[in-house]
Amino acid sequence: MVKTLVAVPTSKGGLDDEVHESLVRAETFTLVEVEDGAVKEVKVIENPYRREPYGAGSKVALFLVNLGVNAIISRTDCPKGKMILDSAGVKMIILDTPMKVGDALWKLR
Repeated sequence: MVKTLVAVPTSKGGLDDEVHESLVRAETFTLVEVEDGAVKEVKVIENPYRREPYGAGSKVALFLVNLGVNAIISRTDCPKGKMILDSAGVKMIILDTPMKVGDALWKLR
């Protein structure tokens, strides 16, 4: 049994929402628990750092690591939080085109 907690930056949240163009400035994160390739649970949480004037990348990275996230699907990288994410073993998947959260989950494979 392989469990993964995936964080996806979104505007409103949910599997039908589009992946937000910014990891750090997204209004919400859609957290998806995936077990053996199947979606088990979906939660939407507010991004508390979206309006931070400085250092938001590191704060968001630490926030997601503290939530237990194993993977992030995003349209942008997180240069300021990269060291935090790398040291926690968080897998980053960068999308090259816009898509809905539910459709982006296949990129985990």
